[in-house]
Amino acid sequence: MASSNRIAAYLIDGQIVQSMAATYFRSYAASDIEGYVAAFRRDGFVVIDDVLTSDECIASCAEIWDYLERDGKVHRDDAASWGNDSWPREVCRNGGFVGRFPFWKRMKKLEPTFLNKQPQSWRNRQNEVVYTAFANILEADQLWVSIDRYGVMRPGKVAHELLESAVEATEPNKNLDWTTKDEWLHWDLSPFHFGTSAAGFLPNEELGHVREQYGGVRVQGLIALRDCPVESGGFHCVPGFTDDRFFNWAKDHEHSYGSLPEVAARNFIEVPKDDPMRREITRVPMKAGSLLIWNSQLPHGNFPNNGVDFRMVQYVKMIPTKDKEFLPAMKLSTFDRTAWFPADFTPSKLGAKLLGLDEW
Repeated sequence: MASSNRIAAYLIDGQIVQSMAATYFRSYAASDIEGYVAAFRRDGFVVIDDVLTSDECIASCAEIWDYLERDGKVHRDDAASWGNDSWPREVCRNGGFVGRFPFWKRMKKLEPTFLNKQPQSWRNRQNEVVYTAFANILEADQLWVSIDRYGVMRPGKVAHELLESAVEATEPNKNLDWTTKDEWLHWDLSPFHFGTSAAGFLPNEELGHVREQYGGVRVQGLIALRDCPVESGGFHCVPGFTDDRFFNWAKDHEHSYGSLPEVAARNFIEVPKDDPMRREITRVPMKAGSLLIWNSQLPHGNFPNNGVDFRMVQYVKMIPTKDKEFLPAMKLSTFDRTAWFPADFTPSKLGAKLLGLDEW
């Protein structure tokens, strides 16, 4: 379905919200707990409005630009500097993730992550509205928060216009080929053995068999730091592909796709290119300051930015402390509060508990 607005949206259950400039996915007020919990249970994901203020979004975006500009090659006001020759290599090509994958061993090397230079990102992790949303979805008050990354996607239409104006326009120009992966659909939770990524957390070395531990809901999330209409790229998923659909798909593919060595050994699983579920992919455009939480059983990914504005988000996850698969990253033996935290950031009482510094 397409709207008559400048931007089209892909919808389910007639869920549509329109503004003067764009069409956004159905979202819920942070006070509408019953509404957003019901939507999450029905669809496997939900968008919650206004978890960050405008000022908090602006401060977060400024931190992304500080990271991008740190080598003096990229300039936020000069589109000609946004090409691949200048763009930081650490920004993941597939999804626009800022910095290296936050596997726990890499957290020992803080400087490349820029974590200790991003006070607003830490404030967002301990934000009470964000915490309350996760707590309601997970039906648990005692949570730990991930140390995750920002995400940025360059505007594809700008690259196209630069390419058209270039002298070498008749030749392939890899410097201006910055579109992220199209139709990217995956799980960070293996449907076959239930192993999941330790991104942003510390794995519990004392954990037994993951399959025996699995049972609770695992979730992931992101916060939109700018308006993210469809043309700016963003999150997409297969709504409702949780619980029975997830487990039945795994059973049907366990001895075929699931038995491939490159699939069986991984927690990150790509959805096969010819799988019929791809016909159900739904795009989820979001307003700045809104929070998206999705069930890790949900096939999901990012679609490219073909617009004129940057897409900027912050990824964040929370897990109940009773789920023993992971521990807070702060439990690292090498953790040093003065090294990890920016000089102008001090965890709040809630933040200290979410980060594992204080007991619940």
